[in-house]
Amino acid sequence: MKFVKIMTVGAIVALAISGCSGKASSNQQLPQNEVNNIGVNNTKEGVKKVDGKATIETSKATDKKVNSVDYSQYYNNQDKSKVVVLGKQIVWKNKDVTFTAKLTKAKGKETAEANEVVDSMKIKSKRGEQLVKLNPRPLRVNSLSLSKSNQVALDVSDHEGSRLVLINLSDGTQTIVNMFEMNSDGAGSEKIDAYNWSPDGKKIAFGIGDLGSSYIGVYDVEHKSYTHVSDKDFTLISSIVWHKDGKSFDFVSKGDDSPQAVLYTYSEIKKSILRKGSLSKNDEQKLSQLTPKF
Repeated sequence: MKFVKIMTVGAIVALAISGCSGKASSNQQLPQNEVNNIGVNNTKEGVKKVDGKATIETSKATDKKVNSVDYSQYYNNQDKSKVVVLGKQIVWKNKDVTFTAKLTKAKGKETAEANEVVDSMKIKSKRGEQLVKLNPRPLRVNSLSLSKSNQVALDVSDHEGSRLVLINLSDGTQTIVNMFEMNSDGAGSEKIDAYNWSPDGKKIAFGIGDLGSSYIGVYDVEHKSYTHVSDKDFTLISSIVWHKDGKSFDFVSKGDDSPQAVLYTYSEIKKSILRKGSLSKNDEQKLSQLTPKF
């Protein structure tokens, strides 16, 4: 059993964000945590890892193309947030939740990677305020996404790779998703590709792996259970979109053996991954728009 407690970080399109602090909210202030990406702080709440071992269903015609995509089947929660960039500060808002971060000048070894980095971040809601710090400091905030279960997913870029942090707005718990897949040296996975919340907000699906690899993972935030869905390496997972029923989701892969984007469907009931076929550029872009990003 693995234990995880984490703090949040973000990355913004072609921007690095840093140094964000602020006065405490008039509401009760939630615990402030600090997490090192090399290790993870143990907590009383364990994260159970499950090997999903989903079967891979492949059409006999491996060059099959998807003629049409039924977009009415997808759950879309990407149109409720607002992002404002003012100089070296970024502000993200969704309902009563506000995320603020600033860029700061890089120091020491950081200067070899970038001139500016994201120093600290702040999330404020009616439940209180949380400060977020990551070590090492990230280069950019890529995206944030609010779930129906009052959790924020924060995606940030590093010099190589990226990190995804889940922040529970109710109790202040923060979890670094990369730590669900630990290497022999105790470090977490190097990157998280696309991710997305389920319609009820109780699960989050994502692509996880080291540079050049990507595996499908699902984390149940309610039961604190992580499922390694399959050992198949999809190289790069560019989009993930849940179906409205919350029992399955589609994802787009760009593997070394396929120059085109390929659409797959994962069914939690059947425990299977079905290869639907190659996508047109237009459908690839549309599915990308349903995946969290700035």
